[in-house]
Amino acid sequence: MPRLTFIFTVAMLSAFGLIASDIYLPAMPDMAMEFSIASSQMSQTISVYLLALAICQLFCGPLSDIFGRKPVIIAGIILYIAGSLGCAGTASYRLFLTWRIVEALGAASGLVIGRALIADTCDKPTSAKVYSLVYPLVSLSPALAPLIGGYLAVAFGWRADFLFVALFGLLTLVMVIKMEETRPQHSHAVISPFSGFKQILTNRIFWRYTLIVCCIYSAWFIYLTQSPFLFAQEGIAEEERGWLYLPLTGGIISANLLTKRLLNRWKYDHIVNTGIGCFVLGGVAYATLILSGIESTYGILLPMCLVSLANGSSLSLAVSAAVNCGNGHAATASGLVGCLQIGSAAVFAAGASANFGVSYAVLGMSVLALALTALLVCQLRPAK
Repeated sequence: MPRLTFIFTVAMLSAFGLIASDIYLPAMPDMAMEFSIASSQMSQTISVYLLALAICQLFCGPLSDIFGRKPVIIAGIILYIAGSLGCAGTASYRLFLTWRIVEALGAASGLVIGRALIADTCDKPTSAKVYSLVYPLVSLSPALAPLIGGYLAVAFGWRADFLFVALFGLLTLVMVIKMEETRPQHSHAVISPFSGFKQILTNRIFWRYTLIVCCIYSAWFIYLTQSPFLFAQEGIAEEERGWLYLPLTGGIISANLLTKRLLNRWKYDHIVNTGIGCFVLGGVAYATLILSGIESTYGILLPMCLVSLANGSSLSLAVSAAVNCGNGHAATASGLVGCLQIGSAAVFAAGASANFGVSYAVLGMSVLALALTALLVCQLRPAK
């Protein structure tokens, strides 16, 4: 079993992306006012960040195989810190978007190489134990980041959120510098980032599970881009909005722990389908409240708690199943899943805000449409 410092470092690297994307959620309405832009434009800052994060993941792994894990991750962390400081210092919306892209380029290296570090140093049974420690820590970041960000924004202004992210990156950089290089000695050949893509992209099982992943994750990020403004409309104070993301994280962690137990008793796809059932129930709950004309803080939050159960069960299992379709190209499959997962979330979140604006109806009907799509995909049984 690796040392605790190694596990903690991997957890910090894996949390890079979520912390940077979520920490300023409570401050988004105030930021939109300062930049003199519409709320839908402010939501684009998350979508642009996610798109850059998605695309960059395809290349971080191969680069680390060529140059080593430490040089690539150190370069990535420096970009992460620079992008965060740039976001904190800019007074222009366009420059803010540019620095968000730089921040995302650095965050992608943490997501990809964090997994590679585990694979380099652990056998399969030990890797499972490490992941069981890392994932709960990472799952806390979507709740803790907005909570911390809300209080920092109230006390010091929204720019303090990005200074915190830069400080988080600096601490991780110190830990990575102390860490030994883990790249296997035989990994010197130049590896194309497109190796094995054709084989994976023509695999119908891969697409079945990947589409499930994309539907759940897209619903999640539509919520993240819409909810700050809906909470503000409900009169929720900036420092209080961060607390409203805690129940969702609790749902994810609870579903994840329950899924581990059920794997010994239920069939794999039965668990996936049950999670999708919770996803659909969340969408139906939104639709029911919309048709009833009920709009409230609880109406925004509670249906999403059902969706969070799918996030902690179906999402994680579908990712694992899609990667296992790699047939000798697991790293390529992993990069593709990550790219499609985050890329689709960025496109759907941006499309919802840009085309329909920010409203309770947009959030609710988007979640319902994605839930029904996931349910339809679940019924597909491609030949293996």
